[in-house]
Amino acid sequence: MLAGIAPGWRAQKQAASTGEPVLLAAIAERDGWQCSLCRQPVDPAVAWPDSLSPSLDHRVPLSKGGAHDPSNVYLAHLGCNSSKGDRLLDDGSLLTG
Repeated sequence: MLAGIAPGWRAQKQAASTGEPVLLAAIAERDGWQCSLCRQPVDPAVAWPDSLSPSLDHRVPLSKGGAHDPSNVYLAHLGCNSSKGDRLLDDGSLLTG
């Protein structure tokens, strides 16, 4: 099991999939390599598990019925994404503390 990922995560993601591919590179390009949570640049050269590495955030978390679909996935720093957890944020709000 990957650190920080709950059991059943892959099954939950597969069940929530709409069939459209969710690719980090495509989402990052669409989002202009900017973190959707802190609005700071995301450096594609920073590797996981660094907190500044790129990750994909489900705006509506899978655990709350969100789809694993490009329309529900945004680029985020790994640390910002981890801090958000499965909370729902208002559109336009920034992650703080």
